[in-house]
Amino acid sequence: MINDKLASLQFKEMFRLWSQLGVNQSYIASSQAFFNHTRDKKLKIMILEFIQCLKEENKQLTLLLKENGVLAPTTTMAYNKMKMTDIRGKSIINDSEISAILSMNIASSLLAVSQALELSVKKKHLAKYGELHMRYAILGSKLIELSKIKGWLLAPAQ
Repeated sequence: MINDKLASLQFKEMFRLWSQLGVNQSYIASSQAFFNHTRDKKLKIMILEFIQCLKEENKQLTLLLKENGVLAPTTTMAYNKMKMTDIRGKSIINDSEISAILSMNIASSLLAVSQALELSVKKKHLAKYGELHMRYAILGSKLIELSKIKGWLLAPAQ
């Protein structure tokens, strides 16, 4: 009943891969919607970078699942092709709100990759998760810096 290839991955790791792939697909869909609503060009670039990281991670996750005989979850419907020149006249969601949500999504992705890194048993998986972990950490720090510059971060009362 169980595919012989499944022995190469622990069941916990397979479940983590499959779950993270589904979460990433929802983050891609929401980030594409945010892209269409934000007015700030630097925030648009951050959104595109996050989507690119997620797509690259999804390719790796899908490949790992496929190598082990597991079908990936279905993909979400993509929005129209995004361009940096597409700027809406009026934003429904404020850039500060988009930045906050994007920050939470990046942090969640960073934690998920950290958990997958912890469950990894093969060197090639460790290397891929380690690379993704650093990319998300760097992206998160860039977003914090942008939020400081734009005044989207609330400073604690002194």
